Amino acid sequence: MKRPAVDHHTIGQLARFGLSSVASAAVSLGLPALLHEVFGIEQKVAVAISQSSVLLLNFLMIRLFVFRSQGGAKRDLGYYVGSTVAFRGIEYLLFLGLFELAGLYYLTALVLTLGTSTAVKFVWYRFLFGRRTAPVI
Repeated sequence: MKRPAVDHHTIGQLARFGLSSVASAAVSLGLPALLHEVFGIEQKVAVAISQSSVLLLNFLMIRLFVFRSQGGAKRDLGYYVGSTVAFRGIEYLLFLGLFELAGLYYLTALVLTLGTSTAVKFVWYRFLFGRRTAPVI
């Protein structure tokens, strides 16, 4: 019998990753909007603050909720921080390109940036934290 392209384990991870992504996006979008619209903080600074503030929230969700890592917490944190620094740096550069070079509204640029990185992050974090080797697709 042919093995399904995506098993139940992967579907569960995708669903949990989707929920954690929604929570992260709400903070990543809501915080800069609040900081800029209510408190008058410049858009680029507001986005930088929000991206750095979700670091711990995302680590806990990815490690404990999405992939239920069995690895050591220090090991996972080290890999996560390194990955997050790289992802956030790339996301911020992409945001700046869309915002300043393409002239997009800052929230539109942020949504496009976060949406693009989400698929890449799932595959990467699954590789880092997932203990089972089920196919992604």
